[in-house]
Amino acid sequence: MRSYAEYLDVKLEILDLTMPPDLVLQLGKSMNGYFSLLFLDVLNEDFVWLDSDLILKPGWEKIFDKPRSKALASKTVIRAVPDRQVTVGQLRKKGTNGAFLLNADNYFNCGMMWLSPKNWKKFKFDSQWQDVIRSGPKLGLEFIDQDILNYLLHDNVELIPKEFNYMPGDFYIPEPLITHFAGYPKPWVMSPKAKAMYFAREAINWNRPQFRPSREGAFKSEYLDYWRQEDEMLSELKADRPELYEEAIKRKKEITADLNLQERLKYLLMQLVTVEFQNLLTRNRHVLTGVQRDLWNDYSPGN
Repeated sequence: MRSYAEYLDVKLEILDLTMPPDLVLQLGKSMNGYFSLLFLDVLNEDFVWLDSDLILKPGWEKIFDKPRSKALASKTVIRAVPDRQVTVGQLRKKGTNGAFLLNADNYFNCGMMWLSPKNWKKFKFDSQWQDVIRSGPKLGLEFIDQDILNYLLHDNVELIPKEFNYMPGDFYIPEPLITHFAGYPKPWVMSPKAKAMYFAREAINWNRPQFRPSREGAFKSEYLDYWRQEDEMLSELKADRPELYEEAIKRKKEITADLNLQERLKYLLMQLVTVEFQNLLTRNRHVLTGVQRDLWNDYSPGN
C-alpha cells in the first residue's frame, strides 16, 4: 500500500487502532468492519470513509463542495446515501432489525460516508457505540457498522444524492460519481469462466430475477466498467512499475475464485447448446444474430 500510494503521489498515513478486548472476542474476524467507529473516536477533523469495493469517477470530490446550512452542520454527524431499495424492502419485510425500525425513512448505506468526529463527540456517541455493539444480538442488528451508525445517528444524518454511492441493482443512475459493488459476487474475484457463467445466467433468467445471480433484476453492466478500469490500471503498472504489477497479479491470483466442478459442467453444457456453438458445427465459422450483434456493439470497449 505504501509503494502504490507513492506511485500515485498520494500521502499515506497508517494509524494503529485498538478495540476493547471483550469486543475482540465477541466480534472475531468481523471486528475489521467497525474501524470507522474507531476513526470517529481518534480523529478530530471531518473525514470521508470509503469502502474498499468502490470505484471513484472524476468529480467524486464534489462531496466536499456540497453546501450545508449552519443549523444542519451543527448537528450532522454523518452524510450518506439511502441504502438500495432491495435492502430496505427486505428489512421492512422482516421487521426485526432495531436500527432499521428506528431509522426506516432514512436508513443509509455506509459504503461512502462523510463523518464529523467533532459532532460525534459533542453528542457523546463515542461513549455509546461500544455498548450498542454489546447489545447487538438483542437489537437484531445485522450489517456491522452500518446498523450501529443507523441506530445511533437517526437524528444526526443528512442524506445526499445516490450518485455519491450508486449500488448496482438499485435505481439506475446514468453517470454515478462513486459506484459501490455491495453484495456478491465481487467483480475482482471472478475468473474468466466465472465471468462468462455469471452473465450467461443473468441473461438466461432475464425474466426471472429470483434465479439471477444478482437477485435484483438488474443486469450488472457496471461489472464490465470495473474490468475495463482494472485492465487499464494493470497495464499502467506493467509499463511503469513492473514490481508493483507482479505483486498485484500475485494478490489477484490468491483471491480469484473459479467455477466448482458442478458449475464447470453447467458451463460446458451451456456452450454446447448456444447458437454460437451450433453455428461453428454447421458453418465452421462464427455467426452473430442481429440481437447478439447489437449487444456486442453496446458492450464492446469504447461504447
